[in-house]
Amino acid sequence: MAETLFLEERRRTILDDLRKYGRVSVKELSDKLNVSAVTIRQDLRALEDEGLLERTYGGAMLRTSGSAPEVAFEVRREANQAEKTAMARAAATLVQDGYGIALDASTTAYAISTYLRNFDNLTVVTNSLMIAQQFLDCPRITVILPAGKLRRDSVSIVGSPNSLPDINLNIGFFSARGLTLEAGLTDISAEQAEMKRGLLARCMKAVALIDSSKWGQVLPYTYALAPQMARIITSQRVPREMLDQFRAAGVNVDVVQAED
Repeated sequence: MAETLFLEERRRTILDDLRKYGRVSVKELSDKLNVSAVTIRQDLRALEDEGLLERTYGGAMLRTSGSAPEVAFEVRREANQAEKTAMARAAATLVQDGYGIALDASTTAYAISTYLRNFDNLTVVTNSLMIAQQFLDCPRITVILPAGKLRRDSVSIVGSPNSLPDINLNIGFFSARGLTLEAGLTDISAEQAEMKRGLLARCMKAVALIDSSKWGQVLPYTYALAPQMARIITSQRVPREMLDQFRAAGVNVDVVQAED
């Protein structure tokens, strides 16, 4: 009976974490619940059989109404903040006055926008309403938004990448919910992935900013493969073997130091 109760409590904890974060990893759950990875995989398999989640490489994500959940923007913005700040600071060094820049609707791109406010004569193309608001008091920066529908959880516009301007952008900054060499940069939403592809197609150079929690994760929708990026900026918390794998495949990876 005690074991049954423990099993139920363990699986309730897994579902609670899924509702809070949108996804979980086997390793994190194993460490948190002090059980083996094999036990966690059995739990995830059982919960998947009940239709409560969808297993992914190395973990799982919540299944709701036939589509994956989107974690609220403000919740995601607080996650791994030190890493995002360090990556954003490094990304801003690649920008010059007069540039055309693409920014996706990620919280990492939002972090970059803070550093762009001091540049002159920028053109920023983004589908993020949060990023657009960052430049309301910056008359030297032109902001262009696509047409489409509002995606509330990400506070972004999706649906019509063809409404993006016919423009050559010097550089684009993108993030992802997951990154592997095989699946590339993946996202939770087909609509967001489509908009990212539209932005990417207008960039002469694209840079991915991926915090350590996204490496090794695969979500349903690929919008780019790693070699399409001029470089990937990440933090020192990424396992060395993963970095070596990407570099061996010819992908440029820059590692930045996040402040504790």
